Amino acid sequence: MVESRRAKILELVAESYIATAHPVPSSKIAEALGVSGATVRNEFAALEEEGLLIQPHTSAGRLPTAEGFRRYADAHLPPAPLDASARARLQRDLDGRHGSDLLRALAALASELSGYAVVLELPADGSVRALEVHLTPISSRRLLAVAVLDNGLTRDLAIPLDPTPDGDVLDDAERLLREMTLPLAQMPDALRDRARQLGRELRRTLDALADAWPALHPSELVSHGLSLLLEEPESRDPSFLRRAAQWLEHGSAAGRVPGALGLDFDEDVALIGADLAWRSVGGRLTLVGPARMRYGRAFSVAHGVGRSLRSSGSAA
Repeated sequence: MVESRRAKILELVAESYIATAHPVPSSKIAEALGVSGATVRNEFAALEEEGLLIQPHTSAGRLPTAEGFRRYADAHLPPAPLDASARARLQRDLDGRHGSDLLRALAALASELSGYAVVLELPADGSVRALEVHLTPISSRRLLAVAVLDNGLTRDLAIPLDPTPDGDVLDDAERLLREMTLPLAQMPDALRDRARQLGRELRRTLDALADAWPALHPSELVSHGLSLLLEEPESRDPSFLRRAAQWLEHGSAAGRVPGALGLDFDEDVALIGADLAWRSVGGRLTLVGPARMRYGRAFSVAHGVGRSLRSSGSAA
């Protein structure tokens, strides 16, 4: 009886704090449960002892700790499926999109559906191949290489080369690149080997490409929804904004990453993560918001968006 009542009090405090961003007084919980204020205050003290509630200052109500929110959030796992309108929106808005355009649309939709900021990450993948590489002089000392990769992404690469070669040399270099259907990670050595067999200008061009080539397959990071964070009451706290912005700028490099579908905290920043599948590469989607997250909706969106990418023909 006592344990079930404490669990209910934690649930009521969490839901009230999520809705109002104000500490919850014992009188509100007492009214909801039909018990005395003294009973609730005793239970508050017990929940504080367990590390699940905290009193921000004397005479204030209570709010959940990170562990309290984690306990509350566990009740929303496994997540409920996304509603039919959200699933239809995902299918409609992702249909026919590819590459970076798909990733940007996915991040924007996840942010809109959840109401929180989103970071979407794909790791560097040296097994990807370049379908086409277009070479264009952008000055007398630099080339621009635009690569179309077989995962649908494109990459721009500025290459120092002084002086830049003429158009015939660039045409020959593009032809050679089309013939070399190796994974990106193997291309620099292959380009240098091929360059040894060629004339001076073409050799110089391929060597410059080989030197710059590793930058063609960095990790991919897309973020969306900073404006949503600015609408939260927590945005008045500079430390909250700083930690949240670090996640949007650096993704998992900013700290811990939640599990396959999981929850973690960076102080008062809540992080809900879900695995993504991009071709054979595992990626990550993370919702970033205050500890007062609407956990049921956030879990459903993270899980549902992840599944939509795995099942979408757009990812191919």
